[in-house]
Amino acid sequence: MGQGSTYDQLHRNIVIRADIYGGANGKPRILAAGLGFEGITGIPGLLSENQIALAEAAGAGVVQELLGLDPAAPLRNITSGVLPAGIQQAGFSNSPTTQTFMDAMPIEFSHPLLPSTVLPDNFRIHLNTGEVVTPLYVAQNPNLDFNERQTVVAFGYYANRLPSSDPAAVHPVRFEVVNGGTPVQLITPDGLVDGTGLSQTSNNPYNPYNGPTLVGAKLSRLSLAGDYAPPAFPNSVANHGVEYYGTSEKLYRLRLFTSGGFSPDGVSGFLPQEFERFFQLTATGRGGNTITIDEAGTSVKVQGGTLKVKGIADLGNGLSTDPDYTYSEDHDNQFDVIVKASSPKAIRALNAVVLPDPRLGTHSPIYNPGGPGTAPLPAYNYTQPSPGQTINVEVALKNPATVSWADQRLDAYDSADDLAVAFRLRDPITGEARLTSSSSQAGKWVNAGHWELVDVPFAANANDSYTVNVVELRNSSSHDRAYSANPRQIKRLERAGYNNKGNVFTAYNEPLQGLDPIWQLVSPDGQHQLASSRAERNHWLEQGWSNAGVAFYSVAFPNAALTGGWEA
Repeated sequence: MGQGSTYDQLHRNIVIRADIYGGANGKPRILAAGLGFEGITGIPGLLSENQIALAEAAGAGVVQELLGLDPAAPLRNITSGVLPAGIQQAGFSNSPTTQTFMDAMPIEFSHPLLPSTVLPDNFRIHLNTGEVVTPLYVAQNPNLDFNERQTVVAFGYYANRLPSSDPAAVHPVRFEVVNGGTPVQLITPDGLVDGTGLSQTSNNPYNPYNGPTLVGAKLSRLSLAGDYAPPAFPNSVANHGVEYYGTSEKLYRLRLFTSGGFSPDGVSGFLPQEFERFFQLTATGRGGNTITIDEAGTSVKVQGGTLKVKGIADLGNGLSTDPDYTYSEDHDNQFDVIVKASSPKAIRALNAVVLPDPRLGTHSPIYNPGGPGTAPLPAYNYTQPSPGQTINVEVALKNPATVSWADQRLDAYDSADDLAVAFRLRDPITGEARLTSSSSQAGKWVNAGHWELVDVPFAANANDSYTVNVVELRNSSSHDRAYSANPRQIKRLERAGYNNKGNVFTAYNEPLQGLDPIWQLVSPDGQHQLASSRAERNHWLEQGWSNAGVAFYSVAFPNAALTGGWEA
């Protein structure tokens, strides 16, 4: 069946350990809603670097040094201009894109949005002229990973490139969430919240030193949970901090949430080794004084021990490429600064993140993707650099303040294979349980009348080097199926007469940070069942079932437990 269109993949209601900014109990709000850039989204004919003059003519920045190289640099590394077909390919539309030379506007929310509700009619952009504009296309690209989804990018026509002081300037002044028929829903620890009525003032990045800033700096334990994208977006594969720097319990993630894409020139991406080029951290020293951490790889004495910045993660696939100019960063709104701490007390010494003022000349300026590149044309205005900033660190060590969600109805999913969720089905006659990550296959079984959907209990098919295969084992004589990634469990079941039917999806076989145990339970008459919540596990134990250990690790969906389908 395949994976479905990129639009379908981005609009599936699957969110896995996505961050909340402002605390687990904070109310949903819009953190920033600034204009991104004007006129460079949907440039007809821009297929490769051979047509780079089209990008220049549209006012897109270009990195001239990357032209004509062998091997060729990715086009996105050369210019931020985009072909019209790229808008559909990026999941903004389910049909060919006809609009050209559009403007972009990123909107950052404190909570992740339910993907199916990210629709153009739910948003309005108020301009300084008094006009109110509905976006033409919206999507959560490039914030693709299942543990992101707090940012919406809206394409349309909102601005010219004049600073606000110019009487002829056109630019957004306010962004508003409205009810377009299927209202925006934000995911909170208590469930879904209607976002209708949220609003935020906007800003003009063509004003001097009014470029992108940080809207969040959240410190938590380093986790790989949910840090992968749907299959259509390979640039986000294996780019998390665990993949880069390992599983040590001394590693922490300082996630930086930006008001726009961060770039040193308006085109290029960041590299994992470039912390000191852009950032500084402040921490409390051993004497109570404030100290500055301004380079990676060096242990710094702080109150409670030492800190060492390892580098930046959540960028491209791997730490490096050869040649380095082919490194493809994902250009989204979140970066992870990975910090090693000698003790829990030491990591709490972190205080703030600093974007040094570029006018000081000590650090690289930071632009959004409408910046000048390396050879700006004098006839064009480009977006301006960041003004510099200091933002306090939000500590989320005891409670990581994340949420997970998956639709619990089969008909809410498009028909596809290898989704990021597991569907649990049951034979209503024998009680036999069955798992699949294919909505297509699950639909066929249900429509045939032999199976019924119980719930969508946990995530599946993570995409990194730490995953393992979960296999299905079947005993036809007892009408029983068991699922496990645990080699001992698998061998024990095979010796008991179960037939190994092969892999059904991927999960983890280690209790890595952020993952939940998926327990194996066995009834008094030998029938197997998985439990992804303590409530479900305790239910079966109270019914006389026995605990057979952990089958594998994944991320459970709390809203699955609300269905209570497993109690039947």
